[in-house]
Amino acid sequence: MVKPLAARGQAATLPRKGNNMKIRGTDFIMYLVTDLARAAKFYREALGLPQEIYSDEWQWAEFNCGNITLSLKGGSKLPEAPTGGRIALAVDDIHAAHEELKQQGVRILSGPVDYGVCWAMEILDPDGNLVILHQRADGTFGSRT
Repeated sequence: MVKPLAARGQAATLPRKGNNMKIRGTDFIMYLVTDLARAAKFYREALGLPQEIYSDEWQWAEFNCGNITLSLKGGSKLPEAPTGGRIALAVDDIHAAHEELKQQGVRILSGPVDYGVCWAMEILDPDGNLVILHQRADGTFGSRT
């Protein structure tokens, strides 16, 4: 059986048909939120992310996550069930993060789970967006290239 390219340590690329566009990487991840001030406070205070931009006029906030930017777009009406994207934020100590967030009253969907190569837990922001906290067993984070 032939392993997929990604399993062999190579980037997986699909053939393009008449398309010259090349995706270079990810610039940001965006969550829609109902209350920008409340959501920004959560990411700034509960998770400790540096806030780089906040605009009431544009209903927009940006947070530095190290290797990627998390953007929040306020004033949005959200579906009943959590849908959409996820962000996985690397932490140094998943167990300490779990305890800290418990004490802050953050909604925790799952406590730290050991997957062998990493630990992960899931929390919800004030609008029900799923946020994954992640700790790799080898201590790395972000892109490995």
